[in-house]
Order: sequence, then structure tokens, then C-alpha cells
Amino acid sequence: MSYRFFGTIYMYLDVLLIHPPAVPKILGRPYFPGPVSQVSIHTTSQYIQVSQGILSIADFLDRNGFKVLIDNVGERIAFNPYFDVRRHIKQNPANVYAIELHWYNHIPGAVEMAKICKEEYPNSLVVLGGLTATIFYREILEELRFVDAVIRGEAEKAFLDFLKSYENKNRITPTPNIAFRDGDRIVEAPMMKQSNSLDEFSFSRIDLLEPKMSIFTPGTTPHYSFSFCRGCIFNCVTCGGAAYTYRKYFNMPRLSFMSPEKVVEELRLFVEKGVRNIGLLQDIRMAGRKYWEKLFSLLRKEDLDFDRLTMDLFTPANEEYIRAIASTGKIVTLNISPESGSEKVRSVHGRNYTNKALIEMIKKCHENRIPVTVFFMIGLAEESYETINETWALIDKLAQLDAEALSRGIFKDIEQHVPVAGPIIGHMILLDPGSLAYDKPGKYGYRVLFKGFRNYLEALLMPHWSQRINYETKYLSRNLIIDLIYESIKQIINVRARYRLFSPQEIFTQLLELNVDKILSVEIEKISALKNEFEKWDRLTTLKYVIDMLTSQSNLVNDPYGYYNLMLHALQETEKHFHEHHYKYYSSY
Repeated sequence: MSYRFFGTIYMYLDVLLIHPPAVPKILGRPYFPGPVSQVSIHTTSQYIQVSQGILSIADFLDRNGFKVLIDNVGERIAFNPYFDVRRHIKQNPANVYAIELHWYNHIPGAVEMAKICKEEYPNSLVVLGGLTATIFYREILEELRFVDAVIRGEAEKAFLDFLKSYENKNRITPTPNIAFRDGDRIVEAPMMKQSNSLDEFSFSRIDLLEPKMSIFTPGTTPHYSFSFCRGCIFNCVTCGGAAYTYRKYFNMPRLSFMSPEKVVEELRLFVEKGVRNIGLLQDIRMAGRKYWEKLFSLLRKEDLDFDRLTMDLFTPANEEYIRAIASTGKIVTLNISPESGSEKVRSVHGRNYTNKALIEMIKKCHENRIPVTVFFMIGLAEESYETINETWALIDKLAQLDAEALSRGIFKDIEQHVPVAGPIIGHMILLDPGSLAYDKPGKYGYRVLFKGFRNYLEALLMPHWSQRINYETKYLSRNLIIDLIYESIKQIINVRARYRLFSPQEIFTQLLELNVDKILSVEIEKISALKNEFEKWDRLTTLKYVIDMLTSQSNLVNDPYGYYNLMLHALQETEKHFHEHHYKYYSSY
């Protein structure tokens, strides 16, 4: 028997691993992701990129004799507005539906997918796993009766043990890492020891993934990322993957590495399957000098035909390391996240290095024809309207360095493969569950407005991102954080225009999205205050309809609330602002 992509006909499976949607279109709710969702063109507001762990789980089960497939339901919904989730599940029977709840953004989609799977196949098991599921496992089992079990922490071996036990005994038993209900009691099995090595796993089994458009995205080079290790040695305060979190929640007090030989093998497998841009996540310097020397030596020798390898830095690299990367002869780009231009704010966050060290490193990278993408985050503890000016100034300086490198032709023969477009700003809307900021907010300069699985679910169901913020800081109220996010988006658009890092069409589009989103924030806040539920729903759906109409340039049918005129005003103001402030940069474009 076989499976088809759009026909959604699969063999009867032992396990259907599901990557859920983030945006709950299955609930029919209007949703306005806004400009804050645009950190990566490969994710969309559905966060359709599957986590690497789900690939290694599928591989491990497949190699141990189980019929398994990964179903990217989030991708199906993102690319097919008429996709029927319930019908899809009904056509795909499985003994176990294992739903990925790795990133908290997927809480609404994971909950709804679990509910549908249990309703359609009440005798099948519904299991959740991933970082977020691990942290919230008790609340999940207490509140969601349609979830049978949660696999905590590392899941490859734990899931295999769970399946074998269930196959033999036809009931759930306390195998390692499993939490489940026994009547009204929550049973928590002990956590197994972490893996000594990642060499026994494979993260390149995209043959077990359907569909694959999150990797082979139209208009982009095929792309995917995997980690050379599990765990971390750093304790960045807002990170849900910090050393603290791995120790406390996942029973992982140390790092587990993939050998340099295995890394190269995985790279080769990705290339053979058509993946051209590959991300190697985590800072390989955490494994020590001998490790990265060996890895770079292998990369020099191996004929790996990829377009680009992207690597992470957690602190600025020295010249020796930069030259070692360049010596591989491969096209490599680096990512680093200082988060703030204020050294004080950065230090409080857990990253202790200077702006001077960052700038000098980037200059050395450019000398060695290595582009660096720098990421910032808005709304950190100790941040204020004074310190944010330091961030904007640093963003301007880094964008200038990129522009100068481009003008000198440093990346001339590799530009088609590398992103050289200045820094990127991210926005911390909800604190990462399990992070130091989430668990100990007062100690690290945060005031949490709400926490817990149910509250995160309800927040993520709110129509606009500004309604989901769950924290404040010493200097920033919730409303000030929103204002700062908007102003920071405006600042980075100005920088991109000033140094001509984006085309005039891209700048205009970004400005329009920003202005429209500001209107949405105000209007949705007004709508949320309405007492009449019918009017509230009608206004939200009309507003969503107007936005979709403007995006698709289709004809307006009905807008009794005047939202179309508001959006036209935003368009006119954007045109005026663009011509007054940005057109001068493109007069000779």
C-alpha cells in the first residue's frame, strides 16, 4: 500500500507523528500574525518547520520495525485554505497519534489535533512530546482527557520502550520518561539517563516526512537545520533551552555530542536528498578545540556540494576560529544574537561580551568572506527607552558594515547563496516556559502577568500578538513593550532603506505592514472590549476579511464598519512616509 501527498491516503501506520499547526484555523478564529512573525520566511505564522527531534524519532522507530510517518499538518493548512483536518485524520488510521509540542506556539494546534485524533479514533493512543509538553506535562494530563500520555525529555529510546511495552501488555505502563493517567492519578515514570552520544540517531530522514514544502519551499533554496549536540552550557535568562532548563526538566546535566564524522555524514545525506542550505545549530566551540579542528578538517577534505552552511556563535569568535572556518573552502555564514546593543542589558540576559568585540569579529569575518547575521530582541529586563537607543545605534553600525562589504564586492561570487541584509529584530511576546525568567521572574527583572498551560493556550488564541504579552519589566509596562516593538520595527526599516539593503518594493511593503498592524492593534483592542459576542465576532471576521482582500487584491463585498477606509488611510500614509523619508535612498536604484 502507498500514500499520496494531496490525496492524503496512507498505509495503516503504527505511529503517525504529527507536526501541528500553530494558528488554529481549525477553530475558525480570525488571526492577525502581523510583522512580528516575520523573523524567517521559511516558518510562516504556522511555524511549519518541523523540529529535528521528530525526524530522529521517526528514524529510530522505523529502524526498529515500526511503520511510521511524519505528517506536517501545519504545512498542509498553511498552503491549502480548503484543507479539512478532520477528514484528513479520518483517512489516516494509526495505532498511535504522536503530536509534537516542542515550541509553545503550537499549543493551540496541538490541543486541537489531539482532540480530533481521539474523537476519530477513540481506541488509538494520543501522545504528546517535546520541550513544551515536557514542561507542562502535568497540566496537560490533568486538563486534556483526550491525551493518553506525555513523553518527557529525550524521546527516541523512551518512545520505543513505550511502544514495545504497550504492544506486549495492551496498556500503558510506567516506562522511562512517560507520564500518564491511571484513573484520576498522574503516574510519572523515572527519567532515563541522557544519551551519551547522538551518533545513534539520524536527523536527515526527510523521506519519512510528508509534505516537504517546509524544506523545498517554492522560490527558495531547499533548507533544513540540525544540532550537533543536545543541551547547553549557557544560561541565557529568557531561553527555554538553557543549561538550567535541560537540567531541571529533561534530566540532562551535560552536553551530548554528535561526532564530527557523524556531522559530516548527516550533511552528506541532506545533500543527497536535495537540501542545499543547511544549518548546523548550536556553537560547536562548546565541544572544545579538538572537536572543531577535526570537523573543519573533515569539511576541507569532503566534497559536499551544498550552497551554504550556517553555523551559530554564542559569543564572538577569535581570528583563529574565523580563519579555520574559511579554510574549509565552503560557503559558510554565521549567526550571533547579542540581543541588545546595551552591554548592561546583554550581561543581565546572560551574554557577557562588548559591542567592540562583536564589531571587530564581524570585520574579521568580512575579511575572510564570511557573512554574519546578527539578531536582536526587544523587551528584555533592564531595557528602557534610554538603552534601546544603544540597540538602534548598534543595528545602524552593523547594517553599515554589511553595506560597505557589499559595495566592495566582498561577497560578489557568493551573494546568490548568502543573506547579507543587516541585522534582524525578534520580539519576545511570551516568556519561554521553563526559562529562568519564567521560573524565577523577580530574580531576573521580570513581572509575569500570567503563566501555565491553560493561560498560554488562551493567550495564543487571542487574535493579535499585542494581546499575548505575558510579562512586564522594571522599566517597561505591557503597553510600553508594544510601543517599543513598533518603534524598533520602524527603526530597522529605516536602516534597511538608508543602506539600500532591501529593495524599495520590500521597504514599502514592510512599512505598509507596520502601519496596518498599528491600526489592527487599536481596533482589535476596541473589539475585545465589546460585550455583545455576536458583534465582536462579526467585527473580527470583517476586519480579517478586509485584510485578506487587500492582500489578495480581490474585490470588496461588504464592510459595514469602515475598516477598508482605515486601511486605505494606512496605505496613503505609507506612500507619503516612503516618499518623504526613503525615496531619496533609491533615486538611482
